[in-house]
This record gives sequence, structure tokens and C-alpha cells, in this order.
Amino acid sequence: MTAFLARLSFSLVTLALAVPTARAEEPLRIGVLDYLSTEHALDHWHATEDALNRALPEHDFRVVPLDLYGLDAALADHALDFVITNPGNYAALEYSHHISRIATAEGDWPVASTLVTNGDLETLGDLAGRRLAIVAPEAFGGFQIVWSDMADTDSALPRQVELVITGYPMQSAAEAVLDGRADAAVLRTCMLEELQGKSPRFDTLHAFAVQGDVSAAVGCASSSAVYPGWPFAKAPQTSAALAKQVAVALMQMEGATGWTVPLDYQPVHDLMRKLQIGPYVRVGPVSLREFVQDYRDWLIVFVVALMFWALYSVRIETLVRRRTAALKDANAALKTEMVERKHAEEADRQHRRELEHVARLSILGEMATSIAHELNQPLSAISSYAQGCLLRLKAGNFSERDMTLASQEVANQAERASTMIKRIRAFVGKRERQLAPVAADALIRDCASIYSASAHRAGVHVQTQIAEDLPNLMADAVQLQQVILNLVQNGIDAMEQTPQNQRTLTIRAEARDDGPRGPGVAISVRDNGQGMTPEAMDHFAEAFYTTKTEGVGLGLALSRSIIDAHDGWMRARQPEDGIGLRVEIWLPAGDRR
Repeated sequence: MTAFLARLSFSLVTLALAVPTARAEEPLRIGVLDYLSTEHALDHWHATEDALNRALPEHDFRVVPLDLYGLDAALADHALDFVITNPGNYAALEYSHHISRIATAEGDWPVASTLVTNGDLETLGDLAGRRLAIVAPEAFGGFQIVWSDMADTDSALPRQVELVITGYPMQSAAEAVLDGRADAAVLRTCMLEELQGKSPRFDTLHAFAVQGDVSAAVGCASSSAVYPGWPFAKAPQTSAALAKQVAVALMQMEGATGWTVPLDYQPVHDLMRKLQIGPYVRVGPVSLREFVQDYRDWLIVFVVALMFWALYSVRIETLVRRRTAALKDANAALKTEMVERKHAEEADRQHRRELEHVARLSILGEMATSIAHELNQPLSAISSYAQGCLLRLKAGNFSERDMTLASQEVANQAERASTMIKRIRAFVGKRERQLAPVAADALIRDCASIYSASAHRAGVHVQTQIAEDLPNLMADAVQLQQVILNLVQNGIDAMEQTPQNQRTLTIRAEARDDGPRGPGVAISVRDNGQGMTPEAMDHFAEAFYTTKTEGVGLGLALSRSIIDAHDGWMRARQPEDGIGLRVEIWLPAGDRR
């Protein structure tokens, strides 16, 4: 109240000083909103005052700088003939004192707001929990525009911001930030550049939440949209004829700050209606319609929640009855389901065994010609030694030493053929998975006896690089043989078009720790073949996907399932030199049962 009385006293003194001494006719007083300083207001609107005095020499126009409260008091006392103020204040004065606009300023500072700070604020949301300096809650560009934007960003944001009211002039809000009394301030757009041009003290301030398109249009950093310019309005007691003459003179005025026909101030009214301020402030008891309008969303949520609760209660009661009845049926069906599940699991295991068996037969089928050739060698040797012995017996040309040596060779070749046949029978036989300690080096050597014939026939040189002291694997040896043989055969097939002297396949085994999985053994098979395209890499080990002309796409898929069942992994990658393909499997060491 004290501040208001001080402003009112200042306004009345100013009006008293404006009494003319050179002219008999009382001057026409133009009240202008003083938001920066009296000197600034007089200097800024001097051109308008001078233009009116030249256009209408029979009248004496005087500019009277007043703040928001002074303008309101002076209009209440009928001490002003015309008013120049911001759009928000005009809307309030239009409602309370019935002033009416006759022109709108153009070429003046844009009616918009700029948020400034010397801290790290970047968006409107960053104002939550911060102190915001404003000149007055009634200031349009100095607060209300930003208030509206904060509500649009987050309806709870205005309640989370602590307001620091500095009063006029508006630069006091900027000084509050510099003095540490506030974290940010609201200024009229272009005022920051004006202050920085006058004093280096304001150089530490910068705008934030800037709207790029608006800033580019107005030439200053702006944090809000632009509203219609300041109106030139007549007081109720001012005659319409004089107002018409003034309007014509304003339209003919030339210079940086000119005037145009009154613009549409509906955006200003929309903002004030949304904020329920000015003409739209709510007083007295709230009607039912207003209550419903204010809390419509919450009422809808409440009604929907109430309906949901009612439906939910009915549904729960129905479900309880149904489920009580269904529980008996479920208990009776549970045993049947468990039996069926066991049957399904057994059928799945049987199906998997069949697939693995078929895959082993397929691998063996691809190697059949080579294996037959290998078996033919010991059989041919046995036949040759036996025929040689018969010929010597018939000719009587033999000795005990010769017969002993020949018999030993026959026995060795027979053992060689028998061993190969036993391994093949063990490989192709149907069986359950049997976990047992397996030495990786022995596993690879056992595989060599089967794939060596196929590799030799294809002209492929197989190299093995097996590290020493490899940990044992707890695995099914036959299943792991199936994986290695499948990878070896794929590598041999991939080098069909490779030059003879470059057909090399490398099998490497080394101990490797796989992080969370712990220690284990990595076995890789690398060929010098045609490799795989990126598309084929994406489908690696995918069931029924194959790059072979006559393949079915099950070998690698089954191999991966075998490795997964052993808690390991299988991957394919391009070798460092870019030639061929390297397929690597990793298996954990130790007892995994």
C-alpha cells in the first residue's frame, strides 16, 4: 500500500507540473507506460508528441510518463486524455476505464518477453525451483507472457517458480540477477541488447529458452511469441472528433517509430482469459458451470475411475465365482497336463535324437566315397599279403621269418580297418546324450581318422594347432565329433573352387576365459574358401538356410543346438586377411552337470 501511495503521489505531482504556462488552453495529456526510466519514456515518445503538436497546433500535447499504478489512478481521476501502454495493460484499462484504441505502434520494440540469466539455465523447464525476477505481476511483457508459456510447458511449473518482484524500472529485474537475488529475470524483448549497449555490467547476462524463428524476425533474442504492438488509446471523456484528428496525424507520422491502424488484440485477450487476469479475473462465488469448466479434466477422470471401480467390482465378483468353479476342473486337468507335457518333452527329445542321427548320417554320406577308399587300402593290403603267402607256400619258397612278418602285416591292416569301422558305427548309432570328461586334443585326433580320407580325396591339407595343457570338457564326445566333422566338411566343400596349392584347412584349439562363463576351450575351423556374404552371415546356423546347391540347412543349426546344450556358443567371422571363413566354438571346462 505504501508503494502504491508513493506511485500515486508521483503521478499527481507529474500531472500538476504539466499545467501549461504559455497557452491558455489546458494541455492534452498523453499518459505513457514508463517501464525503464522517465528520461527513456520522454525521449522515446518525444517524436510522437512533437508530430501531434505540429499537426494540430491549436492543441498542446504533453507526454506524461507513469507506471502501471499511476496510469490506473490518473484515468480514474480523468487526468489523462490519451494513453500509450502495452497490450496487456490496455486490455485491463479498456475493461476498467473504457478507453478505446485509435492506432497501434509499428517499428517499435516487439511486444514479447526475453528470459535472461548469468547461469546455466537453457529451457523454461529449468526454472523449476529457481527464483525469477519480474517488475510486477501486472506487467505484460515483463511477466504475463512468460507466465502463459510456463503454463503451456507444464501446468505445475508456475507454482514451482519463486517470484522476486523488483518494481520499475525494468532493468531492476536484470540487476537482481547480477546481485544474486534471482536466478533469472524477465525483460521486454530487445531490452537486453539495449542495456548491454549502454553498460558493460550487463554483458554477463544472456538470453535462454530462445525461439529462433521469432528472434530472427525481430532481430533480438526472444523467448516468446510476438504480440500486437502498443496501442494509442483515447480516454472516455476525450471527444471523438479530437480522437479522429489525432488518429489521422498519427497515421501521417514518419520516422522509425510510426503508427498504423488499430490491430486485432484477440491474442492478448486469449492469454488473459487463459490466465484469468485483467478483465477475466474471477471474483465472487464460483458457479457450477465455472467449477465444471475449471475442473473438467479432473471430473472426467473421477467419473471414469468411479465407473471403472464399479465395473471392476462386478467383474471381480463374477471372476471369483467362475474361478472357484474352474479351480476344481484345473486341479483335475493338471495331472493330465503334466502327463501330456512329459510325453511332449520325450517326443521332443526323440525328435532331436532323430535329427542328430540324420545329420551324422548326412555327414558320413558326404564322406562315404573317401571312407570306402580308405577301407579299401587295408583290405587290398590284406589280400596282397595273403596271396603272396599262398604263392610262396605253393612254390615252397618261404621261411618262418617271412611268414611271421606277412602274418603281422595282415593283422595290422585288419586292425586298422576294424578300428575305422568301430568309430564309424559309434558315430552313426542312435544314443542318449552321455556326459563324460573329454580331452579336446584326443577329440580332434579321433575326428581326424574320419575326415582325413575326405580331405585327402579333395586335395585339402589339414593343419592342427593344439595348445598344451588344455582343460578337460564335460561333454558328449560323439556329439562334439559331429560338430567338428560338420565344420570340417563344410570347409572342404567351400574350397572346391580354390586353387590346389591353397587348399588349407586349419583346426586350432586353445584355452580361453569367456568372462562370466569362466574358463573353457575354444576350437576354431578356418578354411581358404569362398567365404560368406554379409547376408549369409546374418543367417549363419539358421535352420533350413544353406548356401550349398544340394544342402538342406540343418547341419549348422543342429551343431549350434548341440553347443548350446553344452552351455557354449558358436560364431562365424571373417578372418583377418579376408580370405575364407573361421567358425569358432567355445565350451566350458569342468563338470557342468
